[in-house]
This record gives sequence, C-alpha cells and structure tokens, in this order.
Amino acid sequence: MKWIRNLLPLVTLAALVASGCSKKTDTAQVAPDEEQLAARVGDWSVTREFLDEYLRRMPEPQRAKYDTPEGRAVLAEKLMQEELAYLEAKKLDLAKKEPVAKQIEEATRAILVVAYLDEFVDSKARPTDEEMHDYYDAHQDVYTQLETLRAQHVFSKDKQKLEEIKERVVEGGEKFTTMAHLYSEDIITKADGGDLGYFNPGGYIRGVGYSKEFTDALASMEPGQVYGPVKWEKGYSLVRINEKQPAELRPYDDVREEIAERLARDKVENVRAQHFAEVQGHYDTRNYMRDDYEKMQRGPEELFNYAQNSTNPEQRIAAFQQIIDKFPQDQYAPQAMFMIGFVYAEELKDFTMADRTFTDLITKYPESEMAQTARWMLDNLEKPLPKFEDLDDLNRQIDAKTD
Repeated sequence: MKWIRNLLPLVTLAALVASGCSKKTDTAQVAPDEEQLAARVGDWSVTREFLDEYLRRMPEPQRAKYDTPEGRAVLAEKLMQEELAYLEAKKLDLAKKEPVAKQIEEATRAILVVAYLDEFVDSKARPTDEEMHDYYDAHQDVYTQLETLRAQHVFSKDKQKLEEIKERVVEGGEKFTTMAHLYSEDIITKADGGDLGYFNPGGYIRGVGYSKEFTDALASMEPGQVYGPVKWEKGYSLVRINEKQPAELRPYDDVREEIAERLARDKVENVRAQHFAEVQGHYDTRNYMRDDYEKMQRGPEELFNYAQNSTNPEQRIAAFQQIIDKFPQDQYAPQAMFMIGFVYAEELKDFTMADRTFTDLITKYPESEMAQTARWMLDNLEKPLPKFEDLDDLNRQIDAKTD
C-alpha cells in the first residue's frame, strides 16, 4: 500500500512524540511540573522542551510557520487533537475494524521485517576493523579535505585601472574592500566588497565561476597580500587571499562509520542471500518467477516448445520474444515472430499489435517462408482462420487456398 512507503519516518516521529510525553499513571515516571508543560489531555502531557525538539525536526517551511508564540500554541493544539483522536479510537475499538486492522497488521509486519534485518542479518555485513582500515588506507584521496580558500577580488576589463587601484591599496594604504565596493565591475561581489566566499581550487568560485586560469594564479598566493592584475577568461582581477586552509586527511575515527556503511552496502546482498538460503530450508517455498526465467534461458527450440505448450498468452509472447531477442538469426526467430502475431490476432484479439508484428516480420525476414504466411495473415485479419497442427500444416493450408 502507498502509505507503507512513509511508515518508518512516521514510526520515528511516533517514538519522538512518546519520548516527550508522560502519563501520571506510570508510577516509575516523574510527571513534569505544570510550568514545564506545553499541553495536557488527562494523564497525557507534552513538555515545552519536547515541543522545541519537535519544531527543530520539522522541515524549514513548516518550522517557520509554527516557530512563534502563536504558532507554538497552534502546534500544541494539534498534538492535543491527535491524542484525543487516539483516545476516542481506542474507546471505539477501531483497531479491530477493517481496514484499520489490516493497516496495523501490515505496519507491524514492516516494522518486524526491518528490525529482523537490522539485528540478525544486515549486522553480519558490517566489515571488520581491519577491512575498514585497509579501505581507508587505499582511498585516502576520498577522505582528504581539499584545500579551502577565502578571497576577495576587484574585477575589471581594464588592466591599467587595476594597476592604479593596486597602487592606492599597497602604497597609499587604502582599504581593499572599499576599492572593490567602489570600482569592481563584478556585479555579483561588488556590494560585498569583492568577497568570493569559501572555495576549493578548481571548484566553483562566486563571481568567477569555473576558471582554470584564475585558480592556477591562486596557487602561489599567500594570505594578506594583494596580487595581480591576474588575467583570466573574463578580464583581470586584483586578488587578496584572506584565509587558506591546507588540504588535510580526515582522521580515521571521523570517517569510520562512513566506511562501515559503504562496505556494508557492498556486502549486504550476498549476506542476505546466504542467510535466507539457510532459513528457506525450514519452509515450503518456491520462486515461480525464477522457474519461468530459467525456462526462458533455454535454446531456441526448447523455448519454442515451451511457448507452444504454455496456456498463458502473455507467457507465450514473452517466450517467443526471447527467441527473437537472443537468437535473431536462428531459423526459429521468424517462426517465433509469426506466432507472436498469431497470439495477438487469435487469442488476444489485438489486431493492431498483430498487424504491427506481421509487418515487422515481413520487413525483418523477407526471404523467410514465414513472410508469405504473414502476408496472408495481414489480408485475412479478423476473419476465421483454419485450424492447424503446426506451422507447416498452416503453410500447406494457406498454399492450398492461394492455389
């Protein structure tokens, strides 16, 4: 059911709600003071602390809606309404009525499946410390924090203009930020005094975009000094590096869980397959789709016989199509394509698909004897067809009719 897809987030939310609520009937739990409460319905209550946490976990648009004194009052009212609805539902014994009982059963099933996989199956896929260390050592480039820079620039297409500005800053002591604000031709950063923000060399730079020339020029620059004019694709820039954090390998302990999750993802399917292969022995099971798939892995003659003997039109078409896809040059391919058209015409009464299939057969296998039979079929679609034992028999009957 569609609602099952959203089940786990709701379960998490329900756990959060429960953790922020209290009931006076639980003697092991100390009820909060009145001034700590946000809402109360009988013995059930929600604390102000919980309401703050509830808000924090909301998506930004919703949080903005409720993160005011009035909004908190509205939110508390909604939580009270949910509790009242729950109490009334229990009073009416809704848990035993359909479709609620079915939904509870499916929700319980989904929760138990996830819990079982987490505790008894997927946990076996967790890599050892040695495996994680080996992966970390072999992929240090992945876990290296790139060099980070923060810089300003004054941009212009006039190099001489920037030479004069540089002299005013370096020799005259004027502020770089003021010069950028007054004279920079970069409309994106001008109002911010030329601030390019934080960026990694080779990455996107605010006001600049992606520029190898600009980035290469930064490589030898030291913080606090004014460099340039630097020539790059759009013009020239005076540049000052304000911060420079060198590339740094993230400590193993900081990325340990990331590595565990990545390696576990690679192993979990095999772990599950092995686990359930053992468990399956305790139950009466059969994968009918696997049976069908394995039958379709046979050669063209076996597939043709399987399709002929199948009583399901869709299965017959699928098996015949397998012959065409896997063995397009085999003698059985044009026969299979003919039989697809025949099933569409005679069994499914889909004359549009039959017409298309017979036409494709004539185009793809014009020299095949089945092409002549397909032409006859096209001329006689929607008319009663002769009974036949096999394709040779049908061809003989068609030949007799055309003679």
